[in-house]
Amino acid sequence: MGNHEEATDLLDTTMVTLTAGITDLTPQSGKGVIDQWISTLSESENTKELVNLLHQLKTQLESGAPNSGELQQVLLQLSTMAQEMGINVGPEGDITTRLEALGAALQNVAGQLSGA
Repeated sequence: MGNHEEATDLLDTTMVTLTAGITDLTPQSGKGVIDQWISTLSESENTKELVNLLHQLKTQLESGAPNSGELQQVLLQLSTMAQEMGINVGPEGDITTRLEALGAALQNVAGQLSGA
């Protein structure tokens, strides 16, 4: 992932989008952030699985009628990957904390989908 500042900015933008709450989320509000993540993560060979999940998420959002079960599954997988990345990153300042928070936020949105 690019430099530390770019990474933290993208994490912050993602958190703002996710913490708006599922009722305020629209496919358009998430697609720009997803595109940024895809662009950033496509630069690395070891993030292919993550990029594939992001493409699945984007496809669901663009479909007009996302399948909430599939959407929930993709969000949970992304949550797990974010939390694992936080563990593997090591002592990189606040990136670990931000990745853990991202994982929790993704899990929260996925949980809201089951009640939607």
